[in-house]
Amino acid sequence: MTRLTTKLTGTFTHNAATQFTQTNSSNMSKSSLLAVSLLFASMWVNSPTFAADIKLEITEVNAQQSKIYVQLFNGEDNYLNGNALTATYIQAKVGLNIVFFNDVPAGEYAVRFFQDENNNGTLDTNLFGLPSEGYGFSNNAKPNYGPVVYQDVAFTITEDSSTQINHTQIIY
Repeated sequence: MTRLTTKLTGTFTHNAATQFTQTNSSNMSKSSLLAVSLLFASMWVNSPTFAADIKLEITEVNAQQSKIYVQLFNGEDNYLNGNALTATYIQAKVGLNIVFFNDVPAGEYAVRFFQDENNNGTLDTNLFGLPSEGYGFSNNAKPNYGPVVYQDVAFTITEDSSTQINHTQIIY
């Protein structure tokens, strides 16, 4: 089982802020120090604090020694343009394979994955452009004479979700 944690981070870390205020506080007036403190406090209060976990369960994986590459997309535009929010891979094992995405903010998401059966790092296709390796999507969506429709793979993480479990089966 692989856990992938996705966190939003700012370019100004807590340690940098502490060092900044310690080294420059002697040169600042009390009102300037208060303003900087309020700025950092407002950044903390306004940041999205809620996050849920996504547990993707992929079933019926074959015994091939390989990796399963998994991409998580936030929203339809990112999905259609191939702009993954995050990606990971796991070592494939026969049967059930589980991938976690941790600390995902509320929103609409989609997952796509493939089993790299020949370990070349890409999804191979046949002469007609159809995948020649195992692949799949969230919600167990299946292609129907063309690519899957985004609405079939999309799922929503709400603010009251703790762990979203998504079951899917690999397509060979």
